[in-house]
Amino acid sequence: MSSETSTEIPTREIRSSRPRPNVAALRASYLDLLKLALCDLTGAGTLTVSWTGDRRVFSRELSGADQYHWRADGRDWPLNALTMTGLQRLDDLQACVETVVNDGVQGDLIEAGSWRGGSSILMRATLDTLGADERTVWVADSFQGFPVPESDGVSEDRELETDMSGLDYLAPSLDQVRANFARFGFEEGVKFVPGFFEETMAGLRGRQWSVIRLDGDTYKATRLTLEALYPGLAVGGYLISDDYAFLPACQRAVDDFRREHGITEPIEQIDFNGARWRRDRAEPDHDDEPANPASTATSPPRAVSQRTVTAIPTGRELQLSDAVAALQERLRAAEAQLEALQSSPFAGPSAWWARRGAKPAE
Repeated sequence: MSSETSTEIPTREIRSSRPRPNVAALRASYLDLLKLALCDLTGAGTLTVSWTGDRRVFSRELSGADQYHWRADGRDWPLNALTMTGLQRLDDLQACVETVVNDGVQGDLIEAGSWRGGSSILMRATLDTLGADERTVWVADSFQGFPVPESDGVSEDRELETDMSGLDYLAPSLDQVRANFARFGFEEGVKFVPGFFEETMAGLRGRQWSVIRLDGDTYKATRLTLEALYPGLAVGGYLISDDYAFLPACQRAVDDFRREHGITEPIEQIDFNGARWRRDRAEPDHDDEPANPASTATSPPRAVSQRTVTAIPTGRELQLSDAVAALQERLRAAEAQLEALQSSPFAGPSAWWARRGAKPAE
């Protein structure tokens, strides 16, 4: 971690505030319940997605204390939730939105890397409960999952060991994400920006932002979004990096950008994963010469792994599938052995008895 950040981060309790008969209390209770729903924490249990050693995924129940250590903190891959962010980062995101509205900081809000859209849904809900209908929430994502890794990409991303381009779990479609917004009543005040960042970020330059939330997972994606969006962040606005405290490539991208652009506002850690800073002064405009050649907006289109979308099996289903595969392999081996025996020159009942020094009964 950077020396600019603190590490004493409490675990957030899984509960909503009590609704009371006044606007402020009802608003707080609604947003608390919404965050629980976005994290799939309103029921008696919830399902998580795990990896096997051979990179297959399966689902299992997540209950009891694990709900605090994993889902509430945003440490797992939820099967049905609309966000991986976790309650503490959602609380902080809500507070950032409330602050820029109450302080009159001008600009729209954007999330670059949205998955199923849960964090952006919370931003729109917070704005709506404050009556800030004039602000738009922009939702930028490939809506195709991760791109195929580039063999000649930046070194920070080549260090990553996992290729996640073939995981349809990480690739909800634009239609699916739109439907998630609509289900909560948020068709208005939202604009979607589909496509990989090197294809879309250039078109967002020149806009003014009050909140920028980055969740690109790689050095290149983080630098692309910072270079395109940060010049438009209003003084008093927030830059949130979801993976700063957890993914070294994202931390290096943020630290490199801050150093190259003379950004000195202190970074505040949100939880084990996220961090942010509030812009307190305007910086010189460096748009003419991007500092990182790998992050220019003229990069060729990225390749996308072809995937067949399938349901994620449970752990028990995966075990049964492995057992069936083992039985099928044994059956194939037995069939091959039988075929070999049948094709042998010594095949047949008489030959079989002859090889054993016996003779079949007449």
